Amino acid sequence: MSHAPLDSSHQDYLTLSAIEAAILAAGGGLNAFTEMVTGLFRQAFDEVIDAPRTNRFTLAEIEKTEKTYIGTKVEILLRNFLGMPKGAVLDLSVNGTEVDIKMTTKRDWMIPRESIGRPAILMKADERTALCDVGLIVCRPEYLRTSNNQDKKGQIAAAQYVHIWWILRRQRYPKNFWEVLPLAERKAIMDAGTGKWRLAALFERIQGQPISRSQVQAIGQQHDYMKRLRKNGGARDILGPKQIAILWGSKDRDLIERFGLGPVTSEEFVSYHATTADDVALLRARDHID
Repeated sequence: MSHAPLDSSHQDYLTLSAIEAAILAAGGGLNAFTEMVTGLFRQAFDEVIDAPRTNRFTLAEIEKTEKTYIGTKVEILLRNFLGMPKGAVLDLSVNGTEVDIKMTTKRDWMIPRESIGRPAILMKADERTALCDVGLIVCRPEYLRTSNNQDKKGQIAAAQYVHIWWILRRQRYPKNFWEVLPLAERKAIMDAGTGKWRLAALFERIQGQPISRSQVQAIGQQHDYMKRLRKNGGARDILGPKQIAILWGSKDRDLIERFGLGPVTSEEFVSYHATTADDVALLRARDHID
């Protein structure tokens, strides 16, 4: 992660520094903002893919019309997290300044006419690499090249990226492990049986890699999917005797750090196969394995 504000001599320094300060203050500081935004991208993608109901697993499998909703979903989640209202014209009002929110999963941000000359929050996420960017810019006409689309939206030219105030740059966010999982592995997990058996297959086959809560829900396909993870009827009954522990970023941070499994956010789970006597004893004492 790199936090790269513009030089104080830049013509938009005062405007963008004030917006960034307000956003980070509302978000609880840079670290809290980073954790929120990275989780927000995963949540937005997972909710639009909607694996529990649609049996789809990656962005490539969704319809074109649904892809356009990802930007709206990100906008809603960001506004809700920051506790800031919608503007009269643009997506967000930051201390009275109207700011647009532009999200892309491709290379370019599309800037509508009503945003020209106004500040914007630029957000980008790449599902293949699980890297995201968040920046601020004033959408000056000279930064844009006209696209060939029907509504004549402009695109920020790559040469003008020097005018972006980066808050996050190439920051890791929780990956969609389905993107890189061979189809045979996916089939083996989904064909393992009921919810707890699918989750057991998932965490046995994919160890040491954080898996988001929404993806756990997709595989568990149960209303109370967390129950399918626990002992007494869940995946831990199956994995415990094999010395495989399912650790939660919210409650097992010390163990995750000890085993070198991080970073794992509070909205992610990760599995770990204990092979040494010390690790087995520790995980047994914490009731993670049998």
